[in-house]
Amino acid sequence: MFSLWSWVGVVRVKFFVAGIPAVILGAALAYYWAGSFNPVNFTLSLIGVILAMIGTYTFNEYYDFKSGVDVIVPREHITPFNAGSRILPSGSLKPESAFKAGFVAWILYSIIAVYFTFSVGWVIVPLSLVGLISGAFYTMPPFKWAYRGLGELLIGLNYGPLITFGAYYVQTAALPLDLLILPSLIPGLLITAVIWINEFPDYPADRAAGKMNLVARLGLERSRIPYAAQILLIYPVLFIGVLSKVIPLTGLIMLATLPIAFNNVNVFRRNYNVPKKLIPAMRGTVLLFAASTLLLSLGYILAAR
Repeated sequence: MFSLWSWVGVVRVKFFVAGIPAVILGAALAYYWAGSFNPVNFTLSLIGVILAMIGTYTFNEYYDFKSGVDVIVPREHITPFNAGSRILPSGSLKPESAFKAGFVAWILYSIIAVYFTFSVGWVIVPLSLVGLISGAFYTMPPFKWAYRGLGELLIGLNYGPLITFGAYYVQTAALPLDLLILPSLIPGLLITAVIWINEFPDYPADRAAGKMNLVARLGLERSRIPYAAQILLIYPVLFIGVLSKVIPLTGLIMLATLPIAFNNVNVFRRNYNVPKKLIPAMRGTVLLFAASTLLLSLGYILAAR
C-alpha cells in the first residue's frame, strides 16, 4: 500500500486536473459548432492527455531530483503545490523507476497519437509532437525548457490551446482556429497563473540550482503583476469572445468565478513572499482554472443547437 501511494504521488494524480478541463472544453466546442460528439474519441483523448501528464510529471520528478532543486527547497517553503512530490528525496521510490514509468507513458501516448492520425487526420502529428517535445523535455536535457525561461509559455500553450485544439479535432476532423483561439486562451492563461504562483515558494532553490524560470529571472517583486494579469485577463477575453460571437451568451456563466479571482489576487498581493500564507491563493488558482474552464464548457453545451 505504501508503494501504491508513492506511485500516486510521483505521477502527481492530484494535478491531473491541469489537463482534463481543456479536453472537456474542446469537446464542448465541437458539440456547439459541429454538433459532434464521439465518446470513444473523447475517452481516448482524455487518456492520451493523462498519459502525457504522467510522462511529464515523472520526468520532471526525476530530473529535478537529479539536479538537486527539489532537495534544497527549505522546509518552511514547502507547500502541497511546489517542490515536487517529495517521493524521490524520501527514498520511497527509486529515481530510475519514475523515469521508466514516464518513458512507458510517452510510448502509450504516442500509440494513441498514431491511432488518431490514421483514424482522424494528419493534424494530430504536429499537435502531439509539440506536446511530446514540450512535456518530455520540460526539465530533461538538452532543452530543459523550465531552466531557460520557456516553461511557463509552453505550459500555457499545451494546457490551453493545444489540448483544446486536439480535443476539438478528434471530434470533427477540422480545426477552425478563428472559433477556437479565444476560448482556448482562458485555460491557457489560468494554467500559466497556476505554475507562476507555484514558482514563488521555489524561488531561492530555483535560483540556487540554476533553474531560471521566469519568476527566478524577474524576481519576486517584478513577478507580482504578471500573476494578477494572467488571472484578470480571462474576463476581457470572455467579453471579446461574446461580442465577436465566438463565445455564446451562456458563456457568461463563467463570471461566477469573479469572487475567486479577486480573492486570489488579494491573498497573493499580501503574502507573495510568505510561502505558507500563499497556500490559499495557490489552491484558489487551481480552483479558478478548473471552474472557469468547466463553466465556459457548460456555456457552450447549454447553447448548442
